[in-house]
Amino acid sequence: MVRVARRKAGHRLPPARHLAVAALAVVLVCKLAFGGDGDSYYKYKYNADTSTKDASASPARGGSPEVSPVSFRTPLAYGTKSLKERTGELVATAISEGFRHIVTGGHHSSHNETGVGHGWKASGLGRSELFLQTCFVPFGNRADFAPDPLDPEQAPESIEEQVRLSVSISLKNLQTDYLDALVFHNNKAKRWADDEIRRAWKVFEELVDEGTVKHLGMTSVHDPEWFETFWNQSRIKPEIVQNRFHSNRQYDVNMQEVFRRHNTQVQRFWLLNGSSRGGRRSKDEAEARGVTPAQLMLGFVMSMGSQTCLVGTKTQQHMRDDVEVARCYPSLFWEAGSAGDTERAGSDEARVSYADKLGMKQPGDRPLPGPDEAARGAMDYRPCRSAAR
Repeated sequence: MVRVARRKAGHRLPPARHLAVAALAVVLVCKLAFGGDGDSYYKYKYNADTSTKDASASPARGGSPEVSPVSFRTPLAYGTKSLKERTGELVATAISEGFRHIVTGGHHSSHNETGVGHGWKASGLGRSELFLQTCFVPFGNRADFAPDPLDPEQAPESIEEQVRLSVSISLKNLQTDYLDALVFHNNKAKRWADDEIRRAWKVFEELVDEGTVKHLGMTSVHDPEWFETFWNQSRIKPEIVQNRFHSNRQYDVNMQEVFRRHNTQVQRFWLLNGSSRGGRRSKDEAEARGVTPAQLMLGFVMSMGSQTCLVGTKTQQHMRDDVEVARCYPSLFWEAGSAGDTERAGSDEARVSYADKLGMKQPGDRPLPGPDEAARGAMDYRPCRSAAR
């Protein structure tokens, strides 16, 4: 389930014939604009305690003072759903604007995996500078499965063989010899048959053992007891869950505890085209903070920690807006204090108010997910640059 946030187009990208020139400019743009290789977009200062050396630690929980751009534990990723024949062009542009995590799908009717391969190759970055994630769609999933031109005439019947074939084709399409993440794709809001998920997962685990895949995940998980059982029974644990952020699922408040307990990174889609209405309920609040309603909406989700916003905009300005809010979202909801001073950053009233407008109701007296007061006091509160629209 790789659906992404959408909004109305405000700026069109240059035509495809300019892609080669744009690709050559990628490295220069990053160096001139960001003072290096572009990684500054994905380097945050969260916690003065530098004793934690795990570069993949969740930023909103403290962890490492810097978060690697080549990680699934980042607040922002570029999703490729419905980009169609423009996939290569748009992926290359997204990378030039600072995106490093690309989320696509193999054998998926709404994704052009081959285009992703062309796009990242045109970007001018090396493979190790990007996090490439794809999904496995069971061949019996009539809603989402699409054959690939590289498929054999006779499709495999067992799900184990389907996984092996799908991954081998994804590697060719993406022009890589390994996948940073492989996600099991459930059918929309319905889970696939448990027996087949478990059989496929064993092959997923073998692929990790072989070094072909680094991290595992799944989509559309809304039953905390099921996820707890699956997590406990898996030899290699699911680190990623891709769920929509929508009122008809109560914004996943029932899943918060199990995700927190297992340090699950939750990738959120339907952020701007679902029940949130693109954040338009908080238009005045966004304007007061110098950002767009869409940016404020993304910033709210990022503030909950261990959340990745999946966006799939086709406009370059929106890409810039999204990357900007990934840098500056702490300043939208908390105040900056001096080093070690948690008093000014202690209030969570702004986030609580925003959640109320969404209709996101926490059970009992449970606070919103996110960093504690000490972690908030040590965050980087650089202000957001005003959106250019």
